[in-house]
Order: sequence, then structure tokens, then C-alpha cells
Amino acid sequence: MNEQNNRRPVLITLQNELEQLQRERDEIAELLAGFKEDLFELQRKLRAQERAKSGDDGKLLSEVKFWLKAARETEKEIEAIRRKEAGIAGEYGLDLEQAGHEIGCRLAGLRACCGAEEVSG
Repeated sequence: MNEQNNRRPVLITLQNELEQLQRERDEIAELLAGFKEDLFELQRKLRAQERAKSGDDGKLLSEVKFWLKAARETEKEIEAIRRKEAGIAGEYGLDLEQAGHEIGCRLAGLRACCGAEEVSG
């Protein structure tokens, strides 16, 4: 076993977590894609009102429900990380760079209006 390849980062960042969640989402998408043909067959049976004698159809539906729920939860976690990275807490975020720019413009307007060379701030 090569220790170099199995090292996990000591410092976990939002980017590391986001990348891991995106990999998990992609894996779940692959699993769900694998169910596609089985779901089409089940749909055909239901439209023809056939009933399977085994519990295979119920098992398939349970698996699909499980993986769809996992996909939704993963998407929620990814969205939470993206909101955190963007500085959005609850419904609002604050762009400090833009706020600083707007304050600078207002101070410049005050300087021009009042004829002052410098306004403290």
C-alpha cells in the first residue's frame, strides 16, 4: 500500500468538502442511471397492469427512492457550502468589496459637494 496515495488533507477546507460531495453526487448519478432500464421495464408493467410475482419491483423502487433521497441531501450540502463560500447567511449576503466601493463613491461625492479635500472615514 502506497502511503503517498492514501494521504488525506490535514486541513479540511470548504473546497475539499465541496469536491468530495460533487464526487459523491456523480457516483449517485451513475447508480441512478443504472436503474434506468429497470425503471422503464417497471413502467411498462404498470401501464400494462401486470403484477410481478416476486418482490423485485418493490425492491427496485425502494433502492431508487433511497438513492434519490441521497442525491437530494448531497445537493443540499453542496448548496450550503456554496452559500457559505459566497458569504450568504440565511437569506442575505454582504459583498464587502462592493460595499467599500459604494462608501468610497459617497465620500467622494461629499468631498466634491462640500469642497473639502479630505473627509475622514
